[in-house]
Amino acid sequence: MFWSFCAQDADRIAAIDANGQALRYGELAARVAAGAMHLRCLGTRQLGLLFISNTLPSLIAYLACLQARHVPLLLPAGMAANLADSLQAHYQPDWIMGEHLQAPLLRGADLPIAHPAPNTQHPTALAPELALLLSTSGSTGSPKLVRLSYDNLQANAAAIAQYLELSSDDRALTLLPPHYSYGLSVINSHLHVGASLALSDVSVLAPTFAQTIRTQAITSLAGVPTIYQMLWRTGFNRQEFPSLRTLTQAGGRLDDKLIRAFSQLADARGWRFFVMYGQTEATARISFVPPHRLAEKIGSIGIAIPGGHLHIDPTNDELIYKGPNVMLGYATSRADLAQNDEQQGLLRTGDMACQDEEGFFYITGRLKRFVKLAGNRIGLDEVEQHLQNKLELPVMVAGRDERLVIWLETMDETLLETTRQWLTSQFGIHHSLCRFRLVPFLPILSNGKKDYSALMADT
Repeated sequence: MFWSFCAQDADRIAAIDANGQALRYGELAARVAAGAMHLRCLGTRQLGLLFISNTLPSLIAYLACLQARHVPLLLPAGMAANLADSLQAHYQPDWIMGEHLQAPLLRGADLPIAHPAPNTQHPTALAPELALLLSTSGSTGSPKLVRLSYDNLQANAAAIAQYLELSSDDRALTLLPPHYSYGLSVINSHLHVGASLALSDVSVLAPTFAQTIRTQAITSLAGVPTIYQMLWRTGFNRQEFPSLRTLTQAGGRLDDKLIRAFSQLADARGWRFFVMYGQTEATARISFVPPHRLAEKIGSIGIAIPGGHLHIDPTNDELIYKGPNVMLGYATSRADLAQNDEQQGLLRTGDMACQDEEGFFYITGRLKRFVKLAGNRIGLDEVEQHLQNKLELPVMVAGRDERLVIWLETMDETLLETTRQWLTSQFGIHHSLCRFRLVPFLPILSNGKKDYSALMADT
């Protein structure tokens, strides 16, 4: 298991933080073991809220939870207090950890840990295989959680390391938050092979971003579409990064023009650019496009990861995934945490898809991302993707029946008429059924994904 460090070189650097403090695997193992012992002294199989960030204390605390078999719900360190309080009241955790607390420190991690007043009304049992809880909704505080097992975490880390061909010589820059399954998978997969992590929340827009890649000898970057859009705008393609070898993209569909641009850039620099697809319900990754096929498979989510299998339900075109990384099930209450595996390795993704003659899959829309306009069924994902490719700029589309909301990341008002005409000609949607907004930046969640709830508030 990647959290045991049994096979790692004790002298190899495991993680280095934004201040330059480095921990070798031997030191990391000792500090994680100290934290795990502290947690075991608190009790067996406890539930906790872990407010986590890309720092050494957070990394140690997370791994200590896995070693001690305590079950953390990972939450963003900067989560709004009212949302955090709501989750605490709903799930009644045995402990809470986070740098914002005034409390004694967890040994090894040096992260404050507090103990709320015990509540005798909730069941104390946690399913034996339950390892981790993640939210699918970013930082919104939704009580609906994904239940992941120890086998889920290990299987996905190993599969990702295999198809990315990670080695102990790799070093990843943590551009994504660790409470987000994609960001966490970067951590897990690199620890699995004894690679190192450069822990930082540096923005790709920061003047120090490029210098961080060079001085830390970063070999891999992982990003969602908004990160790649910002990278291109800031001239990433015109800079030199001698250590860089791998780029990975997931967390939503990147527009075709940028996929092609980064694919060509990677070919020119001798890098590999992986376009991937996944869901928190599958721990992180479900499929990937092999880089040498990307140029001819623009728009595809690729093939299943090692150990996984994809097929399409012929009754409704839903994409079905089967693999050892599929969650145990959802939780909406403390009692649900006692449930065993309800999925049996099978995940209905909620995405509609098609498959080409070579076995590569393509997402065509969401089963539930539809509205009815003037009696016609309109796929929001289809409109968004086509409009994004047409305008060559970031777009968000949401709506309710009889009203479509479209936000364009531009202040160029001439594009409004272009958008109106295109919607009419391509989809038969009259502009009177739409609400348009021009914004300097689209709203995004802390995990970098588009915040569709902001659009829904505008309907």
